[in-house]
Amino acid sequence: MTELPYERREESRLYRQLSVSSEINLRQLSIKVAMKNLDIYLMKAANAGMVRVNIIHGRSGGDMRKAVHDYLSSHYMIEDFEYPAAPAEGGPGVTIARLSRT
Repeated sequence: MTELPYERREESRLYRQLSVSSEINLRQLSIKVAMKNLDIYLMKAANAGMVRVNIIHGRSGGDMRKAVHDYLSSHYMIEDFEYPAAPAEGGPGVTIARLSRT
């Protein structure tokens, strides 16, 4: 008996995309933990075929935002990023990153 497409979840691009959120929340984490979580998240997002993700770093202080921007600037999977996000997407508390399609 042959398997139906929905029975092979690991091979389904749509299933992979739906299993990864389009955003990650880094607020209230230490910078070290946040960067580790961001790295893991970007790998999962890239493997799912996502091309755009929202990174919530919060508005206050700016240390997390700076760390996120420094990290994205040197990350091989990031094509570019946009800050601040549009007001409807979180404004200055969110950075939008575009993943390269390699």
